Amino acid sequence: MSSTAVHAPHHLPTSYHPPTISTTSRSSASRPIPPAAPSPPPHPSPSPPPLTASTPTTMANAQWLFSASEIANSPSVAAGLTPAEERARRAKGVNFIVQAGMLLKVPQVTLGSAAVFFQRFYMRVGMVGERGVHHYNIAATSLFLATKAEENCRKTKEIVIAVAKVAQKNANLVIDEQSKEFWRWKDSILLYEETMLELLTFDVVLESPYSHLQSILQQLGLEHDKALRNIAWAFLNDSQMTTMCLRMGPRDVAVAAVYFAARYNGEKIPDEGGRPWWVRAGGDEERIGEAVAVVQEFYAENPLGRTDLPLEGSPGGSAGELEATRERGGESPESVKEQGGEGGERSPTERTGAEAGDDDAVLKRVANDPATHERGDEAVTSIEGVPPKRKESLVDVDTGERDSKRIKSGDKDEREESEEGEVEE
Repeated sequence: MSSTAVHAPHHLPTSYHPPTISTTSRSSASRPIPPAAPSPPPHPSPSPPPLTASTPTTMANAQWLFSASEIANSPSVAAGLTPAEERARRAKGVNFIVQAGMLLKVPQVTLGSAAVFFQRFYMRVGMVGERGVHHYNIAATSLFLATKAEENCRKTKEIVIAVAKVAQKNANLVIDEQSKEFWRWKDSILLYEETMLELLTFDVVLESPYSHLQSILQQLGLEHDKALRNIAWAFLNDSQMTTMCLRMGPRDVAVAAVYFAARYNGEKIPDEGGRPWWVRAGGDEERIGEAVAVVQEFYAENPLGRTDLPLEGSPGGSAGELEATRERGGESPESVKEQGGEGGERSPTERTGAEAGDDDAVLKRVANDPATHERGDEAVTSIEGVPPKRKESLVDVDTGERDSKRIKSGDKDEREESEEGEVEE
């Protein structure tokens, strides 16, 4: 066998021969030599217009917002899962994140970001099928990625141990770093981290609905309402178990949380300039109703089997119930009461006192009026605010007393005259 046959590639057929190379083509005379560097164009192309500050955010939000029909036909549903089963697995995956995060003492904002990564991932890949990924594996990877994105980093070893404990449903379980369980979870997290970043297009900077909730409460003057704040916070926690983040932006979710808490507690939020509170907060009636309906569906299905649902049977999001949280006019009862003495409507007691002449301001104005001293009682009765009946009653009393005195004096004179006549006789 010749030496050329030994080094021939095995995948090529025996009849294959590489093409012959002509020696004349290598001649420098027949081949043009390109310049060392390309020359710039004579007229540079115009630069594209600069992007506005809101363009990246708008494009990112539009990329991750889906309609109800798109969510109902997700890759998992296309692979064979029913919509109800997919919702249940999504809720269990987010609950896995929350349980592991509690062991790691991770802030709620970080857990919310992990839930968003989890929900978005399964709009690109299914949970079942040939390319399906189990929801617990992605939940662990989402938590690992969120601790980095939100700068609440934990050691990889700590995250792996926490995830393994939650998977085994034993918070006191001792995990050996050399065990198969430890390395199985560690390899899974590191493997799917790269896949998740690619499918999320490295879009890991998120707006938190919790931050929007705090700003809305401050805008409406409700930051010190502890009962309302706690219910709204619980609403946001429960909304993470659903596809809420895929349907609307974080601001809409926060406004819906404020409505839910106000309606649940029976509170009213005053208007400002005739504008409802949800308009001032940047909300929309349709979005609020949709958000409440999604959470109500989660409560009704109860995929986690929770027995302590404090918000079960909560209010809906109809237009009538939304109006029930609105206090028209923007005036509280205290403000109306304070404005009553300043040109506002007076109470019946105050009106009666003013009509009786007991208002100090009216009496003072009458006393300082020069007409009162020039024309006497007629001037007093002509002054607005002093009822004439009271003055007439006083005048009638004086007149009666004078008439009685005249009658008595007349009788006395007649008796004296009669006595003088008898003496003369």
